[in-house]
Amino acid sequence: MRTIRVLAVTALAVLGLTALAVAQSTTTFTVGGTVSVHGGTKAKPKPGGLSFTFDVADPSGNQSPPVQTYSIMYEGGRLNTGLIPGCSADKINTPATPTPDVCPKGSKMGAGRLDALIGAAGQPASSASPCQATLELYNGGKGHATLFVSSELATCPVALRQAIDMQYVTKGEFAGLRFTVPEMLRHQVGLDITVVHAEATLNRIVVKKGKKKVGYIESTGCKDADRDLVVTFTDETGASFPAQKTLGRC
Repeated sequence: MRTIRVLAVTALAVLGLTALAVAQSTTTFTVGGTVSVHGGTKAKPKPGGLSFTFDVADPSGNQSPPVQTYSIMYEGGRLNTGLIPGCSADKINTPATPTPDVCPKGSKMGAGRLDALIGAAGQPASSASPCQATLELYNGGKGHATLFVSSELATCPVALRQAIDMQYVTKGEFAGLRFTVPEMLRHQVGLDITVVHAEATLNRIVVKKGKKKVGYIESTGCKDADRDLVVTFTDETGASFPAQKTLGRC
């Protein structure tokens, strides 16, 4: 168990309540992001950086169920996961207290934050405890990235430190990262952890290979004039909910 400490008050806040089944169709998913570079082709890509955000809400005011799997896909780009040093989720999670301090220099490629609710899905969100956590992103080695999630008792009822393996995936003109959130980051002491807002930035990283400059993130152009972002949220029942946003000129 990677939990450093859990405050009993979190459980007392919903003691005696039974989590009600929530029709996930009532949950709204809003996504957004930016890409710092335009143009490029597969033969002559352009290096850049990118960011993404998402918000999850139930218009009825109840806490939504946790999301189990995320797929974050951008049109007209690619990641060169073999370009910089890698640091796997297993490596970070190996110490008794997981830490990215074990990662090699140059492997970090981004950062962000999230807001979550810790309570009972289906109950009023106002009865849940708020939680803020930080995100750190590392290259995970060829075909992978690593997401490190950490929270402190000053801003969250639960202090957690856990790394998540992210798989680099491609589908047609889209490329991005897919990952499954481990059980301990979805449930604690019989309560649900629902992420309601997240934001992260992947930095512009350029490495010189001979006379050529190669980007960790590269724009390869789009078939149309616009670049789309598609984030698919999959809940614990296996139901998937895609959300799409056009980010502007590709």
